[in-house]
Amino acid sequence: MPETNFDVLICGGGMTGAGLASVLAQQGLKIAVFEAQQPDDFDLSQAFDLRISALGPQTRSVLKRTQAWQNIISMRACPYRQMRVWEMQGFGDITFHANQVNASELGHIVENRVTQLALWQVLDKMPEVTLLCPQKPLKTYRKNATMYVETESGETFTGKLLVAADGGQSMVRQAFGIGVNRSQYQQACLVVGVNTELGQQDITWQRFTSTGPQAFLPLPGQHGSVVWYHQADEVRRLYQLSNAQLQAEIMAHFPQELGNIEVLSKSYFNLQKQHAQSYVQDGLALIGDAAHIINPLAGQGVNLGFQDISSLDAVIANSRAAGDEWWQAKALSEYQRQRMWSNRLMMQTMDAFYHGFSNENTGLKWLRNGTLALAKLAPIKRNVIRYAMGMPASPMPWAKFLKKSL
Repeated sequence: MPETNFDVLICGGGMTGAGLASVLAQQGLKIAVFEAQQPDDFDLSQAFDLRISALGPQTRSVLKRTQAWQNIISMRACPYRQMRVWEMQGFGDITFHANQVNASELGHIVENRVTQLALWQVLDKMPEVTLLCPQKPLKTYRKNATMYVETESGETFTGKLLVAADGGQSMVRQAFGIGVNRSQYQQACLVVGVNTELGQQDITWQRFTSTGPQAFLPLPGQHGSVVWYHQADEVRRLYQLSNAQLQAEIMAHFPQELGNIEVLSKSYFNLQKQHAQSYVQDGLALIGDAAHIINPLAGQGVNLGFQDISSLDAVIANSRAAGDEWWQAKALSEYQRQRMWSNRLMMQTMDAFYHGFSNENTGLKWLRNGTLALAKLAPIKRNVIRYAMGMPASPMPWAKFLKKSL
């Protein structure tokens, strides 16, 4: 079959792949997006999806650039203005509020499928973008400085830049020989969709226990998501309970802030971290989970992916303005320089939280309680809030020390 030529070939039409396509199209680049499964149409009567994300201001800014944010709001999203963090045994207890950084909210809780669908609605109206779905890439390679994608339908597509947005098990990353540094945590995470006795809340909260954090994320109406970190065997046991039995366990182990709850759905996943050893090659760039997977403790995974999008978009725009070969590693290395350091820092910070808060060590108990107490000081508090929102801020001063002490 004849080849079809594009500027950018994006493997993966999830949130990050579709998000990148939406901003690069505004540069006038001709883009192909390959995705195996089309997102379902939205209906208000549909049950809430278990896969949700806390979208911060920078992510919202990217989505607003292409009108996708308006599409999200027209479906459903839950703003949150407060964030409470406390230690089960100790004096550390702090609540952060958006008005402390002159913001109207800290972020929005949105179902992943809603974000993806909102972006696809935008891409459908962009003449620069070709959505190839269902279309699964079978082979990707480089030949004479041109990038190739061969699909299961037998078609061949070429481009200057190939982007891996195909998740943690990225076929594209593996095809180009980029290794990863990977490790598995001992804990797993149970996610439970619930109806709440209380009406819509505007607060997320996270309580730290010796077996792992317990968290609540609000959703529109009397809905929410309960997140329970524990040892992997215990999480599997909880998952196998009936909804009524799991409800009883949650009510027995979680704080009373939830009021009475009704379990609607549940799922679980093991915790791991993974970081690609390189983000770029000639004609190749990795974004989102293809480049990095972090502990979901602070809900920053999707926000990091959208920060990748902003960085790569700006690097390509600046390189094109300078008349450079924007698809070559020499130009793309600036994207790697910006994002690899930042993503590694977030990974280290989440490691410090994981190791520092999920144990019974007396010294670390005092340290983490003292840290939460110090966070009440206005300058530190503002910085922590900005960090949690995915905005520029200095890393928490104790994180590096805590990591080294373990």
